[in-house]
Parts: sequence; structure tokens; C-alpha cells
Amino acid sequence: MLHNLLFVISHQPNPRFIKQINYFSRRGFNVSVVYFERSYLANLNSNIDESVKLYLLGAIENGQYFQRVWVYIKSIFKLKKILHEIQPNKVIVTNVDILFLLMLNNIKQYASDIIVEISDLRGYTFNNKITDKIQQYIDSILFKRYVSKLILTSPKFYEFYYQHKFSGEHFVLENKLLKTMLPKKLSKVKNKIFTIGVVGLLLDGKPHKALFEYVKDKAGIEVHIYGTGVYQDQAMEYAQKYSNIKYFGGYDFFQDVSKIYASLDVIYMAYDTTKGDLNINLALPNKLYEAMYFKVPIITSQETYLGELVERYNIGACVKCCDKDSLSNILSNRNFNDFVENFDDIEEDKFIADNDYKKLEQYILE
Repeated sequence: MLHNLLFVISHQPNPRFIKQINYFSRRGFNVSVVYFERSYLANLNSNIDESVKLYLLGAIENGQYFQRVWVYIKSIFKLKKILHEIQPNKVIVTNVDILFLLMLNNIKQYASDIIVEISDLRGYTFNNKITDKIQQYIDSILFKRYVSKLILTSPKFYEFYYQHKFSGEHFVLENKLLKTMLPKKLSKVKNKIFTIGVVGLLLDGKPHKALFEYVKDKAGIEVHIYGTGVYQDQAMEYAQKYSNIKYFGGYDFFQDVSKIYASLDVIYMAYDTTKGDLNINLALPNKLYEAMYFKVPIITSQETYLGELVERYNIGACVKCCDKDSLSNILSNRNFNDFVENFDDIEEDKFIADNDYKKLEQYILE
């Protein structure tokens, strides 16, 4: 049977989805991707296999919710034409907003399986306002009536929320690396100055500011920042003021990531645990697995699932969120080279996804 697999994504394809898109394309699926564009995310479409059909539905700006609703409304008729053209029998969607768009286009006349993939917990799943409770109730209905399968990036997402919404078998697909799309490792740079990397979307201002404030007067430390996002202006302002803070802008994961990690002594992936965002406490970012593969020690936040794993594998240190003194204590009293050899003790399956993807294919085809 020929499988027409459609991804409907609320942003342009990121490395996580590009891995999936290319994997299924190379496994003989007819893969199509419908997506919205967001200006703060890099466009990585050049890394997608040429056989994949790409359809842009419109542009969405972060935080502009009324504008987003209007873009969604305009996209309904575009999506109708695309569905008629593609005739998908399996659909992967990224959130309930996208599921609504498909419902309005009577997706069940095409697809035998509607698969929801949750990369992050949204705020309504862990807040208790009336509007959040309404959305939680809507989830209960939609997951019961429309969702065939559920993919999650962290097992904690299921334990906390989705076990109460979805009664079927779920699949945990962590943000690990695929061997077929692994960037070649480069020789480690022997830095004359200890170099801390901030890599990825710049969405948390407070922990980054704590780092910048600590290092700005330190002659023996540099911070190298790679990425874009809502706090990139903050990063750029510090880089303009202080010579040991350098902002390099956005990057292409598939082209640049080896060079970036080869240049770092430690990666700083601390998150703002003070703002009441439970996603931060439970999520597992792609940078964890990248750091494991490239063997770069990690600094992250206490009281997070990520921090728990960093300490379990002894591959870095945890700091109190947004606290310059806690950060100072860690950086002044730890030799991060001591963590490097511990990466050799981690089983490859903990950061390489090949076996996971074979199981994912079986899960989708069941």
C-alpha cells in the first residue's frame, strides 16, 4: 500500500521535523509538508529531500494572536485544495490549532490516522484559568474523537497531562540525532580562553542575562551566542558593549552545528524556572542530545528533568535559575574537562535515534 504522509506544522520545518520528513521520504512514503512561517525561526528547507512537496500557508508572528486567527481563517480554503491534491491517508499535526483546521476540512474523509505530535507543553495544559479549563475540556473531546496516535518528545508530558486525555498507546520520540543526518564531527578547538556557548532559540532572557552579567568583566571567559529569537536584541546589546560576549546570529543546524560545538568548552542551556512554565521543567531539548554526541559539558537549571539527566550522567552542572552567584560558584570551582570522559559511558541509544525511528515507523503503520 502506498502511504501518503502529510505533516501539517505550525511553523517552518525545524531540525526535529526535517529528520522525520527525510526519514519517511527515504523509506518510500510520499511525503508532503504544509507549514506556516515564523520570522524568528531559521528557514532550513534547503535540507529537505527534493521529493518532498512543500506548501506554505502563511506567516505568523509570535504573540500576535488575533493576527494568527486571521491567518488560520484564510488558510482554510488553501488547505482544502492541498488536501484534495495530496489525498493523504496519514497526517501528523503539531497542535490542536492545526487539528481544528483539518477538522474544518473534513480530514477524516482522507486520513485513516490522525497523529498529534507534541514537542512542548502549552500554557493551558498546566494553568487553571477558566479559559485554560475550557481548552483542557476541548482536548478531552478532540483526543477521544479524532486522534489515532500520539507522539511526545518527553515521557513527562504523558505522565503530567496526556495520559488523562489520550487512552491509546503513545510513542515517545525524544529529540535525538539520526545517523543518516549526522553532521561530521570536527576536531575540538583548543581555546586559549574558556568558551561558553549559548546555542538555539533565544527565548529566555533572565538566565542569559545572569550569564552575561557574570562574564562581562571576566578576562578569562568568552560567551559565544548562536541563534535568534525574542531575546536576540538583549544578546546583541551585550555583544556590542563587551568584547568577550560575541553574537553570531542564526545558523543552519545541518551545515554549522559541528563547527559550533567544536568551538565550545561548555554549553549553557539554562532555563527560566521562575516564570511558572511547566514545559521548562519537563521538556528535553535537542541540545541535550547534541551535547552528548559532541561531548560538550552542560550547564543547566536546577529542578528540571533536563537537570536531573545531566546530573544522572554526570555530564555537567546545575545552577539556580537566573542567579549570578550560583553561576559564579559553578564556574569558579568546577573543572569542566572532568565531565568530558563521562560521555563515553553513555549508551549510544540515549542520543542516537535510529532504533527509535524504526519503532516509530511501525507505530505509524499499525
